[in-house]
Amino acid sequence: MSVVLQKDRLYLYLKIDAGTVTYEPGFTRDMRIIGHWGTGDVEVLIDSDEDVERAKPLILRAYTEGR
Repeated sequence: MSVVLQKDRLYLYLKIDAGTVTYEPGFTRDMRIIGHWGTGDVEVLIDSDEDVERAKPLILRAYTEGR
């Protein structure tokens, strides 16, 4: 997992099977085609406490899948 901090948001790049994620515009994004510097094919944008709660299942998957 990679973490990028910005002034008002946090980007997580999770190393999980990107083909198994249901993407939500403005919250998650498939980075396989776009590419980026870092680890992980799933981008998660966190800019509120609610987003942290929504991201927890994906973070747990990244921890448990550990691929």
